[in-house]
Amino acid sequence: MRSSAGRRWLLPEGYQVKFGTDGWRGIIADDFTFGMVRLVARAIAEYVVSRGGPGQAVAVGYDTRFMGAEFALQVASSLRDAGLKALLSEGWIPTPALSCAVIDGGLAGGVMVTASHNPARYNGIKFKPPYGGSATREVTDEIERIANALLERGLPPSRHGGTIQRVSMAEGYFRRLARVVDFQLLRSAPLRVAVDPMHGATMGYLQEAFHRAGCEVLAVGDQPNPAFGGRHPEPIAEHLKQLMELVPREGVDLGVACDGDGDRVGLVDEQGNFVNSHQIFAILLIHLVKNRDWRGGVVKTISTTSMIDILARQYQLPLFETPVGFKHICRLMLEKDILMGGEESGGLGFKGHIPERDGILSALLVAERMVAEQKSLAQLIEDLEARVGPHHYRRRDVHVPASAREAILEELRLRPPREVAGRTVDRLQCTDGFKFHFTDSSWLLVRPSGTEPLVRLYAEAADPRQVEAYLDAAYGWLRERAHAADEGI
Repeated sequence: MRSSAGRRWLLPEGYQVKFGTDGWRGIIADDFTFGMVRLVARAIAEYVVSRGGPGQAVAVGYDTRFMGAEFALQVASSLRDAGLKALLSEGWIPTPALSCAVIDGGLAGGVMVTASHNPARYNGIKFKPPYGGSATREVTDEIERIANALLERGLPPSRHGGTIQRVSMAEGYFRRLARVVDFQLLRSAPLRVAVDPMHGATMGYLQEAFHRAGCEVLAVGDQPNPAFGGRHPEPIAEHLKQLMELVPREGVDLGVACDGDGDRVGLVDEQGNFVNSHQIFAILLIHLVKNRDWRGGVVKTISTTSMIDILARQYQLPLFETPVGFKHICRLMLEKDILMGGEESGGLGFKGHIPERDGILSALLVAERMVAEQKSLAQLIEDLEARVGPHHYRRRDVHVPASAREAILEELRLRPPREVAGRTVDRLQCTDGFKFHFTDSSWLLVRPSGTEPLVRLYAEAADPRQVEAYLDAAYGWLRERAHAADEGI
């Protein structure tokens, strides 16, 4: 328990506000409370005021999580109390739509109340600086410093002149989509599309986007549900069973799912097969170069498929690799001529749009390629494999207690294995976690999550059995070390 300027913070001793790979997150009613939301929002407000003074405008949005609208109102109130003009969304909104509002309005920033793809018990806050993309480490470090100082001394007095205004950000977002997507082409050969917003912030937006493309739209997961229907709002195969069954049953051309705040995408082909984020990245990279004749650099995170390396070489495009977190990709999109950037989790950003991920735009561009080449999504996957060879990928998340996790990571730093699942390690990369490269171009990555108490295991190989062998070996190694630290997993 913490006492500060007459306030009592029901937080563990030594608690510090910490931004992860994309924002500050906590468990609702534990550390994500009205009081903490006001404090973190006031820290963001003080940061904004320090850069441009009071009177600036900041957009505020939220997703469909439990009491999201109420938490967003607390954010807006904190911005107002700091002397800023808070533009509060009239309803839930995808994160990329908030980013568009920041850029189009020339705003001082945007605050999104969301925990993205995390389970329903979580919520969080993302800050978007004036460029509309993920906040850089320098920005979040300063906001953390201010927030933790406020934890010690309490909130400052309110400033005069702040306001809250309710606004709609939807139409501006659709106008931005129309700058990138060839809606006329899509309407020339309308597809049947099934969408699954996963009860998240793309409800209504996802359907409307494909209606504007002339598509017939079927929907599941399109009713508000703060528990996300018992699923994690992450568009991966194990959470999309209903969509995968609906698509072939109803003769649908394309299935589309977005995560809780709409910056990630997962797809289902006409046969009901899940199409993962790596395949989507590769399919769209080919489309932009082949059909759009676009050029520029390509950015991928360390956990992303080697197919992108092959395509970049084939198209003679500069390739950049970053740690996990779109903020690293965003920085390059701001500094260089970047055609496309993407990460393993399904977040993709594009030249000519915003320096941020956009799940709806990604899905529309896949549909655009299907129509342009008159091919099904399954055929595009076949074409991709013919071009780059077979690539099988899987991620496995392992809950590891914090105490055991630190010991495990320290052992990996000091004594990394030289062999995994019978394969000799050719090269070890420590950009973000520990990535073991093997001579046949397969790889295994072990890295701690930046948002949850997990160690994530990623593997890619030409043979799916080898992928499972890598994951099983890594899991067994983690389990042994956790038990050795008297912490089971």
